Amino acid sequence: MEILKFPHKALFTRCVPVNVFDTELKLLLGFMWDAMVANHGIGLAANQVGLTWRMFVMRGENDEKIFLVNPKILSSGLESANIREGCLSAPGEFVVLQERAKWVQVEYQTEDGTKMVRVFKDIYSVCAQHEMEHLEGKSHLQSRSIPKAKRIEIAKRWGFKVK
Repeated sequence: MEILKFPHKALFTRCVPVNVFDTELKLLLGFMWDAMVANHGIGLAANQVGLTWRMFVMRGENDEKIFLVNPKILSSGLESANIREGCLSAPGEFVVLQERAKWVQVEYQTEDGTKMVRVFKDIYSVCAQHEMEHLEGKSHLQSRSIPKAKRIEIAKRWGFKVK
């Protein structure tokens, strides 16, 4: 799978819920995992590879494979994670977003449709928030917590509009 780079329009497309949990879904998630690992990432959203479903893959502690389908944040901490984050769709671009919570509680379905609730902390919390933003068709690089001059500079570099 090819990882799309900004300003590809798929990266600004809101993903739709997954309703069918079948072999094809499992294969796609596996291909997404392989693409993420091959590119040294810790998370990859479906629209980053041109798919339209609400799902992402994430590398957990000890290289745990985590497949999150139809994820929702149920709650989050008030403390900021203060962790530098990057994106496979904008290689080499890193920012710290103050709005990233140090922990999040996420409800999701596994690749076979089983409902789960899990708390992610620190870098895994930032990753989950980042990937879920992708599923909404948004980029962390457009965050209003980044000073406007820096957002303009980033937008010019990656070819998208400043919000």
